[in-house]
Amino acid sequence: MLRSSFGLACWQGEAGPMTVAHRHDDVEFNLATVDLEYLVDGRPFSIPAGRLAVFWAARPHQLVSATGSQVVTWLTVPLDRVLGWGLSRRFVERILAGEFALLDHDGALGLGDRVPGWQAELAGDDDEHRTAVLEIEAFTRRVARATSADAAANAAASGSGVRPQAAAMAAWISEHAHEEVRVPEVARQVHLHPQYAMAVFRDALGITIGEYLTQCRIARAQHLLLATTMPVPEVGFASGFRSQSQFYARFRERCGEPPAAYRRRLGSAAG
Repeated sequence: MLRSSFGLACWQGEAGPMTVAHRHDDVEFNLATVDLEYLVDGRPFSIPAGRLAVFWAARPHQLVSATGSQVVTWLTVPLDRVLGWGLSRRFVERILAGEFALLDHDGALGLGDRVPGWQAELAGDDDEHRTAVLEIEAFTRRVARATSADAAANAAASGSGVRPQAAAMAAWISEHAHEEVRVPEVARQVHLHPQYAMAVFRDALGITIGEYLTQCRIARAQHLLLATTMPVPEVGFASGFRSQSQFYARFRERCGEPPAAYRRRLGSAAG
């Protein structure tokens, strides 16, 4: 079952087995007080009790174990929002490669303690919503640093996840999307011929390099529109668009409204 995204959302409670596998275009954070048994790409995978799991949920995954009276905590953050936050290339590359990062959840990474408050604030007024979004961004940044700093935390096998070359290209594009990006330059990052690099990328991620580049630029523009007072034309340029007409057309195509309208509608309720 394919769903584009669950949006910025969180939940905590008991959970039972899923009847079918699903996938969605979010970075998912998962924590439980009991071992969670999943099928990921059809292969068994276990998330140990008390460990914070972080993964790109575009991989088909299915919870196959019941948790009984034990508590499970979920947080989903849309991939385009994560890309717009400008997190470390190493973190983005590993997540897009299909790895499950497994981290200690104590202290700054205490997801279980934070979710009830976030859940209430996300459903609250504009100021409460904005507060939750800012805290979730800060939490995600801490997770990205912890994941990048500790290679052992990323030891979970990626199974049949995205090919390493495709993940490396995607991470490099995400990091350099605001610059002039050309396919030969992307291909050089993984030592592939440009034509073959394009085929590898599309086979792995389901979209072209150009489409992914546009997605990254729109994500950056969304972030700048909501997090800064930068004039809209400057936002387009800072996001990598060299043509204002192209920026407005691509933004409206993806977000359903012009950049200024997007800022007016969400600027007071998002970080």
